[in-house]
Amino acid sequence: MHDVIAEPVNPDLYEEDELEWIAAQISALRAGRLDLLDRDHLVELLTDMTKREYRELTSRLIVLLMHLLKVREQPDRVSKSWNRTIRTQQREIKLMLKGTPSLRRQAEAFGAEAYPYAVHDASVEIGLPEESFPPTSPWTVAEALAFEPPPPVTVNWKRR
Repeated sequence: MHDVIAEPVNPDLYEEDELEWIAAQISALRAGRLDLLDRDHLVELLTDMTKREYRELTSRLIVLLMHLLKVREQPDRVSKSWNRTIRTQQREIKLMLKGTPSLRRQAEAFGAEAYPYAVHDASVEIGLPEESFPPTSPWTVAEALAFEPPPPVTVNWKRR
């Protein structure tokens, strides 16, 4: 690890080598040297980290809800790929919510925010007008995470 720093970190280090800058911030915190922290960049980094978590949750909810809409609207086209995507998104969202109680408390709001995007994406993918989908999500986030996709439709590819 790094030695305890004795002077403020060069603020340009944040732009030049973020990992080295983070190491210096950790060193200053461990030493109790709050006067050495690059507060402006530290606030910026923590704010960006929070936004990334929110964006990732919203993005995963969009993908999950889009696939649930596809299953709902075209049950005769369910594929292994759709099911794999549903299960992957469910798992990753559950892990995010488990590890971050503040996200869990806001999950329904994120689901409501994600739903119009899911409708748009499902509309484009399956060729139905957006108006043909429910105006609000037919699933709560908990229901979407518990959704058990139907078995894929098997296609008989026998040659004639």
